[in-house]
Amino acid sequence: MLLKFGDWLTDQENREDDIGYLARVLAVQEIQAKPSRRQHDEHRYWVDAVTKIVEPGHIPAFNDAWQEYLQARQAASDETD
Repeated sequence: MLLKFGDWLTDQENREDDIGYLARVLAVQEIQAKPSRRQHDEHRYWVDAVTKIVEPGHIPAFNDAWQEYLQARQAASDETD
């Protein structure tokens, strides 16, 4: 099963850093995917959602979170192989 960023981010809500703060801010928002005919791009979807919700100063936290998520997703993929 492929790890999704939203699920990973929810697991980060208890962190006492910028990523934890970002996770808590996004948790109170109702983020829903818009229907599209194009192939789903998870990163683009989250970039659009985050830039509409958080202050520009929190964008680096999103970038850090995305990198940590990619590492976690790769680790999860390696475990199932």
